[in-house]
Formats: sequence, structure tokens, C-alpha cells
Amino acid sequence: MKYFFPFMMVLVILSGLSLIVTPYIGEYIFPASKTTLRAADPEQAKQALADWFNTSPASLSDVQAIKQVSAQVNNSWFTFKADAPPVKNFILQNRLKQQDLTPETLQKVFMAQTPAIPWWQPAALERQTCFIGTDEGQEIGLIYHAELRTGFIVIRTRTKPAKF
Repeated sequence: MKYFFPFMMVLVILSGLSLIVTPYIGEYIFPASKTTLRAADPEQAKQALADWFNTSPASLSDVQAIKQVSAQVNNSWFTFKADAPPVKNFILQNRLKQQDLTPETLQKVFMAQTPAIPWWQPAALERQTCFIGTDEGQEIGLIYHAELRTGFIVIRTRTKPAKF
């Protein structure tokens, strides 16, 4: 009985230290901030855009896409060439709001967290407006130039933290 209370005190102190160190060890083994970046297959990207625009894949050309996945948010960037009617239907279907394309909007919506990819140049379209909206938890930004038949789309999906 003489060593019982000192043993309990050491046990409580070591338990507290282990609780302090556990999150750091867990982050080292299972990093929550891990980010992966991958280019999409052009045919799969074309099919995805065709599904969104409710048109045939043949009506789209020069489709390029890249996706960035992290624990907090998934970002997807697309560029494409298409006629105006499917793009207009997409805007109406997703209830995107037309907004002025200010330098702040361009930076915040279209250039934030953008990886260094040479084809992502939405400012090159020299548009005055863009279309922005939220659909089923996804933030959508679209810039489209009808005369050039060229568009840029960025889609951000915030991932929900797992509940224990």
C-alpha cells in the first residue's frame, strides 16, 4: 500500500502525456492535409461535361480537366469548346447567377488554389461577366465566351468531416 499512490500518480501523468502526444502521432501516420492532384482522362472529362450539359460528347471539343482532392475540399477545373445552347441550359438548370467579373471575383472564384497548369487561363477570354452558384453543396463558377465557343468551369465541393 506504500507504493500504491505514487504508482497511481505516475500512471495518471503518463496517461495525460500520451493523450497530448496521440494527435501528433496520428497526424504523422494519417495526414489529414494530404492533397492529391491528377489530370483527368480527356474522354472521361468530355463525358462528364456532356452529362452536365445534357448533350452528346460529340458536341464538346478541346476538353481538359484536372482534379485536386484534399480532406477539406475537392476542386475540379475544366476548359472546353461548345456551342451556346447546352451552356445556357446548364446555367439555367443549375440556377447560376450572372455577376460582374471583377478582378476580385476572378481571383477568389477562378484563380484561388489553382495549380500551375498552362491551359487554365480564364482571364484570357476577356469577359465582363461570369456565372456563379451553389448546387447540392457544390460551388460552381463558369466563364463562357459565345463567339469563341470557349468556357472555363471550376467546381468546389466541401467535404463533410466524419462524425464519430
